[in-house]
Amino acid sequence: MKTVIKRLGFFFAVVLFPVLAWSQELQTGTVHDPQGTPIAGATIKVKGTSQATLTDETGTYRLRLNAGDVLVYSFVGYKAREVTFNNKADLNVRLEQDSQLLDDVVVVGYGSQKKQEVTGSVATVEMEQLTEVQAAESFESMLQGRVAGVNIQLNSGEPGATPTIIIRGLAAVSRDDASAVSEPLYVVDGVPIISRSSDEFAITSTNVLADLNPSDIEEVVVLKDASAAAIYGSRAANGVILITTRKGKRGKPQIDFNVRNGVNMVPQLRDVAGGVKEREQVLRLYELYAPYGVSAPGMYTDVTNPFYSNSSDWQGYLYDTSLTQDYNGSIRGAGDFGQYSVSLGYMDNEGILFNTGFKRYSAMTNTSFNALNGRLVINNTLALSRTDQSRTPDALSSNFSSLLPLPNSPLVKGADVYGIGYNANVNDRIRFSPDITLKIWNDLTYKVSLSLEYTRSMQDLYSESRRTLRATNSSGVGENANLLFQNTLTYAPKFGDDHSISLLVGQSAEKIESKITKVNSVAAAPTLSHSVNWSGNNSIGSSDYTASTLLSYFSRLDYAYKQKYLFGASLRADGSSKFGQANRWGIFPAVSAGWNFSDEALFAGSDWLESGKLRGSYGVSGTTWDNNYLALGVMDGGSLDQYSSLLEISYGGISGFTPTWYDGFKNEDLTWVKSQMANIGMDLSLFNGKVGFIVDAYEKLTKGLLLTTALPTTSGYNEVYRNAADVLNRGLEFTINTSVGRQSGLRWDMGLNFAYNQNRVVALPDGNADIIKTSTSGQDFGSIVRVGTPLNGFFFYESQGIYQTEQEIPVNPNTGKRLVSLQNKKLAVGDRNFKDQNGDYIIDVQDRIYAGDPNPEWTGGWTNDFTYKNFSLSVISAFMIGRDVVNSDVLGRLNLGKEFAGSGALPNFDNYAIWEKSGDVATYPTLNPWNDASQIINYDSEYIEDGSYFKIKTATLSYRLDKKLLGRIPIDKARVYCTVDNIATFSRYSGPDAELMTVGGFDNSSGYPMRRMVLFGISFGL
Repeated sequence: MKTVIKRLGFFFAVVLFPVLAWSQELQTGTVHDPQGTPIAGATIKVKGTSQATLTDETGTYRLRLNAGDVLVYSFVGYKAREVTFNNKADLNVRLEQDSQLLDDVVVVGYGSQKKQEVTGSVATVEMEQLTEVQAAESFESMLQGRVAGVNIQLNSGEPGATPTIIIRGLAAVSRDDASAVSEPLYVVDGVPIISRSSDEFAITSTNVLADLNPSDIEEVVVLKDASAAAIYGSRAANGVILITTRKGKRGKPQIDFNVRNGVNMVPQLRDVAGGVKEREQVLRLYELYAPYGVSAPGMYTDVTNPFYSNSSDWQGYLYDTSLTQDYNGSIRGAGDFGQYSVSLGYMDNEGILFNTGFKRYSAMTNTSFNALNGRLVINNTLALSRTDQSRTPDALSSNFSSLLPLPNSPLVKGADVYGIGYNANVNDRIRFSPDITLKIWNDLTYKVSLSLEYTRSMQDLYSESRRTLRATNSSGVGENANLLFQNTLTYAPKFGDDHSISLLVGQSAEKIESKITKVNSVAAAPTLSHSVNWSGNNSIGSSDYTASTLLSYFSRLDYAYKQKYLFGASLRADGSSKFGQANRWGIFPAVSAGWNFSDEALFAGSDWLESGKLRGSYGVSGTTWDNNYLALGVMDGGSLDQYSSLLEISYGGISGFTPTWYDGFKNEDLTWVKSQMANIGMDLSLFNGKVGFIVDAYEKLTKGLLLTTALPTTSGYNEVYRNAADVLNRGLEFTINTSVGRQSGLRWDMGLNFAYNQNRVVALPDGNADIIKTSTSGQDFGSIVRVGTPLNGFFFYESQGIYQTEQEIPVNPNTGKRLVSLQNKKLAVGDRNFKDQNGDYIIDVQDRIYAGDPNPEWTGGWTNDFTYKNFSLSVISAFMIGRDVVNSDVLGRLNLGKEFAGSGALPNFDNYAIWEKSGDVATYPTLNPWNDASQIINYDSEYIEDGSYFKIKTATLSYRLDKKLLGRIPIDKARVYCTVDNIATFSRYSGPDAELMTVGGFDNSSGYPMRRMVLFGISFGL
């Protein structure tokens, strides 16, 4: 009987089931994302059965269905959706992105964490939405205004220039004019990279990070507080920026192209008095101030000579509209074997200034292979790049008199109007990073990685003078090599449903080598050679080599109870060859805790609170310096005399070295610069993720910053470096994200972040003595470092206007003599009235005061993204509030010497309130070129202005082509767009651009203004 039943069952299964299945109708449907883009690889399953299928590249699927079947749609990064099939309209669905799933995992040091369990201050920027519609030399400029507490400052509009990134306030002290910057650590795919060449080895001065193609970056994570960054120990005091490159994803191979071309337009340039106006102004100055017997040059009086009848627009000649081209292509995919990603990129950004520009060639491959049923993963990353930056051979200037003809005029043959030659700057980088990950058992994973990085910088410079018939040429090559070996062991068990632990232990060993070779020559023309004649009597060369090693041990423990109560701790020990034996090792601990209070019973069933977390942390991280032998001492082996002969030290006829200690007397007690940071923060997600709010409060004390201190003359040496300065930064950070209109046709995503930072110097060497910044030649730069004040404040004379009458000039009642001004000048009507701070009736350095703070109080950004059907509009803005700047641009233009006539272009004096006679309401003092001392000086507080600004940086309008429009073209997706960059700046600053300032707050825009760009592009995938 049982046999009969089995046979009948087999009969029904084999014969009747196909008949029943045939009775179901074959249905066709589609799956799209919220914007209507087809989703390939989505899973559609008939609930309660084994029937399932996947969508193809057009988002289409087919299933045999009966009325009433429940379909379950799912895809990674989207919320699962159930639909009951009643008619064909039910089969075309759109999946909603699950922001919680997309942001569930956050990359942190040496691994990743669930976002819910992160206890540090971490910010993530997804780069795809930026790089798809913007063109930039480097990714840093794209981050401007995106992350609270990250101040990205541009100080030049030159293509390939290096932006300054300061995380949570400046913490760098220097005595000289160099703008000391506290630079973060950059880590690409888990490997710290060479991000900056020291000044000693800087050959090209091109942005080293510009060789990393932004289109190859998946996301950027900024570790801001010590608990997040301390795992990187001695290099994390100024924050860590983690860069994750793009990898292949499951599904069919994805081939993407992005093609864009842009026009760079010249901004509004400085006003110039041309032609007749320049004649009038020069003659007016001669009429007012010229001594008896001094008359104006003929070019201003001889109006009949055609040589002097020009009104040349030198700015219009040297600045011109240029083009930008950017092309990127990639192929990516993944499967059970692993993943692959191959990309190529080319960028050519022509500068708006004559003979300048930037090019980048890049290639990257990312592959991974699985073995042992996925327990063994082998990753390989190979990145190749070359950047080529062109500069002018000499300092090009548009500051020529408008009466001089343009250089194509035969009248000015032989004049040095613009430089002849070239200045080529090439950077090459090769980065190869293989790693192997082995899952020893379910909870224990071992990873070993090796990174080889090589950078080479090359500069070739040739400059020829048609006036002096001499040529100069120079060449330099700088090389940096970095070898890094890392081992990590991760144990991440779970105990029941309540307890989860992650324990990481690791070790790394690193060696960095730097080499440099320079050679130059000066030769009399005529010459046809653009290369250095080596070795000739007119050539001189130099070379240098340094190396450093770093050995590290680190660990991190993370514990979560019910994913509600969180605890984290990390410890790193770094040993560096840069230090003496006593201080070779540095210890960097950190602890943190978090509470997901939204999981408490009090908030159960709340429809307004999606998630909420409180977190706090404290940790210590460090930093060091570029000079590898500063603590050990570098002795001087001699120098060249005026005849280029080497002056060697000789002992008994044998050459030797003298312990003159290059860079100061050696100090083996130098130790790590350490930053102690405390952080308290809160994360909120409200109304089903439509509103997000993040707030952080922090205090960062950086101790032991390196500075030279004076030595007694009896020691035989002038100075020695010590860990002698402390800087404190305190601040607040706020981030607000909103998303409205998800269910309607219009969607608006808004992000606003702003950060407040207060910077103070806490301690200085030599009894907290003020540091007035000066160059190696002794030039005073008007900046001061003083205890109790922010870094790099302006050290200026306090302006009280202009002397209008003789009676206003103070007289010493004891001597009856008038106040003596700078350079022992006898004051007169029309001169600047500087306040005599100490009442000695002499204006000198003792009367200078702390006159302004170049550090911004508030920084931030505002982004708005609008989407309607296939259209989208994105607007990005950035702002800076509470910063003082010096209008050094107008300072240079009004400071006239006795030979001012014919030497340069004059501004239109009608645009400036300049004093000429008593009663004039003037901002600027007399311009008398024959005065015994100019009153247009660099340290006048009158030139300090409010440097706050709000800039609409970028606006992008794009349209996603519908599949119906593409027709039979084998393209899965396509988007066309137009981007306008550097749209508008709102500021009270009277100079050219409030954004283009040095870290010290001085106007740098006259060197290279920021262009406005209109970019057109198309991105498509096959």
